[in-house]
Amino acid sequence: MEVFWYISPVDGRYPWKEEGRYQVDHHRLRRLASTIDRSAFSGALLGTYAHDVFTLAASLFPLTERMRFLIPVYPGVTSPTLLAQQALTFDDYSGGRLLLNLVNGSDSVLAQYGVHLERDDRYSMSAEYWKLFKRLYAGETVVYQGEYFNLTGKDGRRNTPTSLPLGPVQYPNIPLWGAGASPAGIRHAAEVVDTYLTFLQHPDKLREQIAAARKAAADQGRTLRFGTLASVIVRETEEEAVEHFRWLQRKTGVDTIVNNLNANLVRKGIQGGLQELTSDNPQVQARIAALRAGRLPELSELEFYPNLYAGTTPWSPLDVLDNGWGSYIVGSSAQVAERLGELKAELGIDVFILSGWPLNEEANYVKELLLPLLNLKPSEPVLANSVVVNV
Repeated sequence: MEVFWYISPVDGRYPWKEEGRYQVDHHRLRRLASTIDRSAFSGALLGTYAHDVFTLAASLFPLTERMRFLIPVYPGVTSPTLLAQQALTFDDYSGGRLLLNLVNGSDSVLAQYGVHLERDDRYSMSAEYWKLFKRLYAGETVVYQGEYFNLTGKDGRRNTPTSLPLGPVQYPNIPLWGAGASPAGIRHAAEVVDTYLTFLQHPDKLREQIAAARKAAADQGRTLRFGTLASVIVRETEEEAVEHFRWLQRKTGVDTIVNNLNANLVRKGIQGGLQELTSDNPQVQARIAALRAGRLPELSELEFYPNLYAGTTPWSPLDVLDNGWGSYIVGSSAQVAERLGELKAELGIDVFILSGWPLNEEANYVKELLLPLLNLKPSEPVLANSVVVNV
């Protein structure tokens, strides 16, 4: 089992609301990176907010020694050649501590970067992109002309190959992580990623999603590792943890949740907002009814499995779409450890990417109360210069 934490400039006691958000402070990010590095965390996922994540990671890795940096990348925004050069440079200087998180993004996000493709076309472009990236990172000299990318160049007489002066640092290639819950997303992930990520949902739903991804990968002769993303509140007792979870709901307030939900639903193209939204899941429908009535949902309407709750995060006001966004693991250290062990044993989840606010304070709770109870085995990068090939 591996546990990653989360690094983002969006931080605070409840940073999804202005009054609960800290001002962006690089010193705080440096302290957070130090906390992660000097503990049993394997590394951290960096959040895509405001700052360029490569630059943010590059400002932190000289201050750390062992943690790995999982950096989100939108395919097609940066050329595969330039991304390979950036990745090789980062790995060269950090000792191979880079991981890449494949983010296909939404129409509105990608349009900001000049990428205008329909969803299925995005997946096709992404598959082509990451296959090229792997070849370039591995040190191949590439001549390629495909549907979306042309790495040939013309000198009037012949195609000019694309090559990079740096050799591979991680062997056989840099690990690629990524999600995708739709059938097309699962097929894409099975084709290109090494670690398949999910949002934490009810284990029965997760079991179906993971089984589909495992089969899709097997159909292509590949195997995957599996990871899940969730927030966490771990305390010495369950009562303390649940009280803090409820405090977050109260400080957020029903008006903020409703307003943010309606804005999110509009961005997702769901007409009518919360007032017209319905769910086949009775528990999710109860959350919707509570919010429409102007009250916070009861704990019984939020706890969808022992110690697993729908909550509020910077990226999710509350889960009313039954997709696992904003899920929390809440309980004593023994209870949280039991849930993680159960997810590993029953679903094959090996990697947990956790978060909690404020990020450094909650990382310390996890570091002191939870991590000592887990059988953690952080993976180390396999460096190309350490590989011996017998001929």
